[in-house]
Amino acid sequence: MNRQQLSATVLELLEKETGESYPALEDSTSLRDGLNLDSLDMAGLVLHIESRFGIQVETELLEKVTTVGDLLNVLEQKIAAKAAKKAA
Repeated sequence: MNRQQLSATVLELLEKETGESYPALEDSTSLRDGLNLDSLDMAGLVLHIESRFGIQVETELLEKVTTVGDLLNVLEQKIAAKAAKKAA
């Protein structure tokens, strides 16, 4: 899955979680200010993401996530690590 596909999936899950409609996500968009996500929205979004991709995102990683790009970077790392484990 490339970054564009990942972004589209996150957008789909975000809209499902919040019931809002968002334009295409940009890496520089702030999750809190740009998308108006609060901690509950983020928790729900992360649960959806973890379920969809079969990964676990640690709270310590999420504390550093402030933009859509940050979130996508974390997800890319987690998905790649899962794929590497599967291949081993």
